[in-house]
Amino acid sequence: MGGARRPLLAGLLLAPAVVLCLGVLAYPLVLEAWFSLTNASPGTNGSFVGLANFRFLGGLTTYHQMVANTAVYTVASTVAKAALGLGMALALNSAFPGRRLVYALLFLPFMFPVVMGTIGWYFLLTNVHGALDYLLQGVHVTRQPVDFLGTAPMASVVLVNVWHGSGLFGVLLLAGLRSIPAEVLDAASVEAAALRRFLHVTLPLLRPALLLATVLSVLGTFGDFAIVDLLTGGGPIGRTEIVSTFSFELALRAGDIGVGAAVAMSLVPVYVAALFVVLRLLRSR
Repeated sequence: MGGARRPLLAGLLLAPAVVLCLGVLAYPLVLEAWFSLTNASPGTNGSFVGLANFRFLGGLTTYHQMVANTAVYTVASTVAKAALGLGMALALNSAFPGRRLVYALLFLPFMFPVVMGTIGWYFLLTNVHGALDYLLQGVHVTRQPVDFLGTAPMASVVLVNVWHGSGLFGVLLLAGLRSIPAEVLDAASVEAAALRRFLHVTLPLLRPALLLATVLSVLGTFGDFAIVDLLTGGGPIGRTEIVSTFSFELALRAGDIGVGAAVAMSLVPVYVAALFVVLRLLRSR
């Protein structure tokens, strides 16, 4: 009797997760896929147009530029976060006074709400009574306000993304460092110099943690919206427009839900590839 109840109990325990996945993930994704095949607009369901929206995007120069912007934003942010996160992990792997406090402070930006953090950065970088401009003019480095968001918009959004996400890299790589057997590092320290030991022993053993952090960063950055929308709005003249902001502009501001949905669906291959990498990584572990 007890054995017969176990599948029922397991089903009841899994039911909330199943409902959550179907309601929050599957239904919106299927609806988005359907909209991408229609000419839907606000207030109308539209009619089926097949792949016309995707063919339209294929010939749209703005879409090509947006994809290039997304790639630059993702790659630059991920590389910078990996470098800073690795340095953070190496520094925190050794004991020193106040290490827990430093650990908490370095991880704090990741825990901080991204919207509030981005708004804070906006008031630091803006040329209208911005804090950074005030500081630079106060020490006589500049005489006039510098429009950081206008002259270096991509660098600005990358900077905020790196500030927000480096802590996750640091935590994952620190966990990877602590999982390396001490005897392996001790043997390597006898046979190789510090740089060779890091390149040929430590770094290869950190590969799973580094790969996992990279995949999570790519997924989060490729589909990012808040940082770019709040900091630059995709401007100036589309220089920081990425997939998510372009889809938002088309669907909710221009009213072309079909094409906007097609832009959003172009993210799906990236997420599927990332999921494949994560599954391979989990199987290898």
